[in-house]
Amino acid sequence: MAINIEYFLKQKYSEIQIDRAIKTEELYDDIDNKYIKLIFATLHQEINSLIDFMYHKTNGHFNANESRELIHYIDLYENIRYVLKDSTFAFDINKEYKDFFDECKKFLVPSGGSTIPDDLTHIRIVDYEPIFFFTKTVKLNQNNIEKRYKLTLVGEGSYAHVFKYFDEFYNVPVIIKKAKKNLTEKELERFKKEFITMQKLNSLYVLKVYRYDENNNEYYAEFIDETLYNYIIKNNSKISLEKRKNLVYQIFKAFSYIHSKGLLHRDISLTNILIKHYDNSDIIKISDFGLVKEKDSNLTSTDSDIKGSLNDSNLAVIGFKNYSIEYETYALTRLILFVMTGKTNLEKITNEKIKKFVSKGISGNISERYKSIDEMVIAFKEIF
Repeated sequence: MAINIEYFLKQKYSEIQIDRAIKTEELYDDIDNKYIKLIFATLHQEINSLIDFMYHKTNGHFNANESRELIHYIDLYENIRYVLKDSTFAFDINKEYKDFFDECKKFLVPSGGSTIPDDLTHIRIVDYEPIFFFTKTVKLNQNNIEKRYKLTLVGEGSYAHVFKYFDEFYNVPVIIKKAKKNLTEKELERFKKEFITMQKLNSLYVLKVYRYDENNNEYYAEFIDETLYNYIIKNNSKISLEKRKNLVYQIFKAFSYIHSKGLLHRDISLTNILIKHYDNSDIIKISDFGLVKEKDSNLTSTDSDIKGSLNDSNLAVIGFKNYSIEYETYALTRLILFVMTGKTNLEKITNEKIKKFVSKGISGNISERYKSIDEMVIAFKEIF
């Protein structure tokens, strides 16, 4: 059963409430949740006070009451951090403090006071900036000014989590795609190759990426409003025929460009085709190039997972390494069916021309399928 975060934070704050004023509260003014804001501010102030007191003990003995208090605060920090580690409030503390806590746990005792080691590290006590920070944030140095932005989880794929933040320097929303921690070496190689591939592509219809962070295995990209799937589902009854055709022709242009670069996407689904809304138009954006196939690539194995939700299930039998243009057009045919009708099941389609177009694209006989985007365009124009 999921933990009630608000109740948990309220209870933990009750364990550290103090009578005196919290002078560090302003350091955490950008935090919306009042309990975690007060927890951070109180812990910050009280821990600093105890460390300063410890450093001024000339007799090498840290009093019993203060020892118990510091033990309590360290335990609270570690407990709250553990409980919140998978939530939007996942956080950590300044590394110097974290290392200092590890030292303290070796000599602090709850009764009789604690003997302070002669070689105890003297950290810089931070009074005028936060020592706690959300780990689901990004720290950027822009124009020689360090800024930290809160990240919001907006999606998750097989290999990565996708976060969003609003960049105040450029005044635009940006996404960060973070590789999952449990990826194999080969999967991580694919993740980085996805960025490299997209960086090389220069098309209005391909998601624009900005930079790759080697240290954190993540990359930055333009923010797109929603998936094509969500757009169609929400607006299916209102989308005109001309609007649907426009979206399909954009998809054709996108994949014609991708194929012209000697690439097959191989991971076409209803959720990795995106749509960006402008004041006077809606633009298709293709993302998720982690399974892209190109000539001379050694990243395609016979046992690769068939991840694209629109892929031909027969790929599991013939092997993903044998993926060809006929399998790409198969997935695209199913995508176009959804754009034009809001449905994925051909059996529910009554328009015979659409059924003919789709039947060819997903034919069980691979030789009957479309062999190029140009061939699909011609067949599509015959219908409309």
